[in-house]
Amino acid sequence: MTGPRTRLATLSLAAVALTACGGGTHFADQTRPAVPVNVSVYINDQKISVSPGSVTSGAVSITITNQSSSAQSVEVLPAGGSSAITTTGPISPQANDQVTVNLRAGQYTVGTAANGSTEAAASTPTGIAAGLLIVRGQRSSSNGQALQP
Repeated sequence: MTGPRTRLATLSLAAVALTACGGGTHFADQTRPAVPVNVSVYINDQKISVSPGSVTSGAVSITITNQSSSAQSVEVLPAGGSSAITTTGPISPQANDQVTVNLRAGQYTVGTAANGSTEAAASTPTGIAAGLLIVRGQRSSSNGQALQP
């Protein structure tokens, strides 16, 4: 049987342990980034299709499938711009690749990049029409969504 002193010591220790839990700003509910939006890019010998064609700004995960007859590299650049935001390596026919980019509001061209290590290969046009991705507005945070970082 436990005495009154033992019970008092146990209760005091439990009270100290409970006051140490939580509190402070270390575990404060901070805004989490928005969940990335998935975009599919389909390449054939004539054009690049982007689906969906419009997303909200933030992280965009782009899954690319090359269904053309030759290896293709894909680049994402602001519409009318000359500097690519991202470029993939060569994607073999019937193969897939994925890139994630952080996009702001605006229009972006998804097109084929120059393949090959020689100037002649780089200057040869592929003849594949580029696709268009429109980025609008602001995406809300992922707070309140289960299983999100």
